[in-house]
Amino acid sequence: MRSGRRQRYTIIGLLAVCVALLVLDAQGSSFTSARNVANRGFGPVERGLTSVVNPVGDFFAGLPDVGSNKRKIDDLKRQNAQLQTELRTSSVNAERAKAMSRLGLLIGRTHFKVATSTVLDFGPSLGFEWAIRIDAGTAQGVRTGMTVISADGLVGRVKQASTSTSTVVLAIDPGSSVGVRVARTGELGIATGAGLGRMHFTPLNPDSKVKVGDVLITGPYGASTYAAGVPLGKVSTVSAKAGTASVKPYVGYSALDVVGIVLTAPKPDSRQLSAQSSAPPRKPGR
Repeated sequence: MRSGRRQRYTIIGLLAVCVALLVLDAQGSSFTSARNVANRGFGPVERGLTSVVNPVGDFFAGLPDVGSNKRKIDDLKRQNAQLQTELRTSSVNAERAKAMSRLGLLIGRTHFKVATSTVLDFGPSLGFEWAIRIDAGTAQGVRTGMTVISADGLVGRVKQASTSTSTVVLAIDPGSSVGVRVARTGELGIATGAGLGRMHFTPLNPDSKVKVGDVLITGPYGASTYAAGVPLGKVSTVSAKAGTASVKPYVGYSALDVVGIVLTAPKPDSRQLSAQSSAPPRKPGR
């Protein structure tokens, strides 16, 4: 109680001094010395009060802008998110454009009639094969058993097709085999999938001489479930056992995006096949 009264008396006294100073200031230069004395005496007090009161005043003065600042921050966050999305989209579109261009080169070399599509998802099919789902189906002319390719080579074959989507079993499925020939020699054999590992190649003729670097292409025509003449991969190692070999596929199956479904394929000449498909399509700029 006493402390509260003393504080009130102190405030009243300071107000009285302030009023007196205002009166003195209004009187002009005759009271200059009195003003100077008062300023020296009460200047520190005034500055102390100002240092306390000003921040409080600034806080209350800024309250009306709090909502506006929050809206600005939210707008900036939305703009930033939109820009990041546009950058990612433009990057994906640019990569797809490159893939489409490279796929066009392969189509031109093989003379296939192809329906293009993009990969929707990756995972096991109903039969637990390694498979992808694409956004093309019977409405685009896709049928069960058709060969699926990418710009780099063989992807797989259509297992099931609905109106707008299809399931494609990948060539690297461990339960799948591809009839192939060695582009250099024309020797036939079977390439078996091994997931994301190297494929396994077994030549029909155990005495055939397969070499590291040999290119394998699908074929022969009419004796394979795949369209003939599609690059599969390159021999990476050769075993002494009956000329078997491991094969590194050209296609990066874990990063598939743009693919083509071979609707029709002309019957190739085996001599042209070896010349045309001895290497995968080159990427632009290489």
